[in-house]
Amino acid sequence: MTAVDIIVPCYNYGRFLGRCVGSLLVQEGCDIRVLVIDDCSTDDSLATAQAIAATDPRVHLVAHPQNRGHIATYNEGIDWIEAPFMLLLSADDVLAPGALARATRLMEDDPSLAFVYGKAVKFTDEAVIAAEPTADPAAAVCHRSGRDFIASICGKPENPVETATVIVRSAIQKRVGGYRPELPHSGDLEMWLRLAVHGDVAEVEAVQAFTRIHAHNMRHGYSTERMLGDYRQRIEAFRLFFERGADGLADVAALEALARRGLSSELLWAAIRTFEEGAPREAEAMRNLAVAAFPPVTSSSLWWRLRVRELLGRRVWGAVDGMRRLRPSGGAP
Repeated sequence: MTAVDIIVPCYNYGRFLGRCVGSLLVQEGCDIRVLVIDDCSTDDSLATAQAIAATDPRVHLVAHPQNRGHIATYNEGIDWIEAPFMLLLSADDVLAPGALARATRLMEDDPSLAFVYGKAVKFTDEAVIAAEPTADPAAAVCHRSGRDFIASICGKPENPVETATVIVRSAIQKRVGGYRPELPHSGDLEMWLRLAVHGDVAEVEAVQAFTRIHAHNMRHGYSTERMLGDYRQRIEAFRLFFERGADGLADVAALEALARRGLSSELLWAAIRTFEEGAPREAEAMRNLAVAAFPPVTSSSLWWRLRVRELLGRRVWGAVDGMRRLRPSGGAP
């Protein structure tokens, strides 16, 4: 059977850990090993992990005496893997039935694939998992070259891939190395780009994982400042990728410009909304970041849409915009 190593980083998710690991141990068609890494949790995570490991020899455990953070924990797991394929699954998420067999079958049949991903269903109630159909052996597959995958992300510079669904070819993961400490909130985006330099990518039209939504998700870790934080991290992810991870990729300058232009445009749209919602200082911060990301944006119509609002001021712009909205359609311009 195909061997898959699975890394389960855990910090204060003891209440979810049993459900997560249980979804791995029932996977069929694969020979699995699970490494739970407890990052010095202050809840019952360690005790829960110890109890699980004691009942199944496929489950291994590492307990940190001090908290090392999620990036270091991920990379420790990557160093541990030995199987041909690997998965990184947060302890609050759940793998869908058949997910491993579905992905590894594709990768065994096609050595060009660097990784396979699929759909993720967000949930708060466990009933969602039972109700969602997942066993679809004939699920459609979209196969793209690594470069086409990278170009699609640069064209729409956001992360389209949920980590919980990604099965990676371990040899390529080892080749590109671990997650970057500089990217605590966008390391996965940069990782998909890096992996795609070294192989093709397949997307399965099937549910591969369930991602739990709750108050303590790391994805909620970052308001206007939160939005700015997200943009800063994405800008940095693309910068580091093109600076350090894109060797051998054709048309690097054009792809980087495409990503930076897209991020800059997103920021200007966000700045316009933020200005109109009554937060001109925050809008200015977004504008400045847009320019830093892609200086030529200052010649765009979108830039001037924002600047007209800022130069008029919110009160005058509000009056002008109100008159504009009252003008009958089809009237004089």
